[in-house]
Amino acid sequence: MNFSLLFDAPAIIQIHLYIAISAFLVGSLQLFGKKGTTLHKVLGRLWVVMMIIISLTSFWIKELMPNGFFWGYSPIHLLSIFVLFQISFGVYFARVGNMEGHKKCMTYTYVGGLIIAGAFTFYPGRLLYQVFINPLLST
Repeated sequence: MNFSLLFDAPAIIQIHLYIAISAFLVGSLQLFGKKGTTLHKVLGRLWVVMMIIISLTSFWIKELMPNGFFWGYSPIHLLSIFVLFQISFGVYFARVGNMEGHKKCMTYTYVGGLIIAGAFTFYPGRLLYQVFINPLLST
């Protein structure tokens, strides 16, 4: 593993990555923890803020298709837009008492915004591929 690549990455990528890892952990607690408690509500607000930061910082990360047709944005950026909408709807549903809608939106956000998008970070040529997978293939 070549962690020096992470430390040498631009600050926006580091912020994006570290907050994404934190959101993955907090989101796991939220999905599997007791709902409706004060802890759930506090962690939920923290998680929403983290997901917004992750989504917004992604728009400054254009390494996948830097010279692409859409000014460097790739299809994975559609997940960031998806997350922003899902988070908005999820918060709205919680505020109006629609817990089923809230649960669906937040689960979709977790799966789409963290698990699926996270899986794409291991695509050949991307940073986490270079850090974790490429060193394994080189030995």
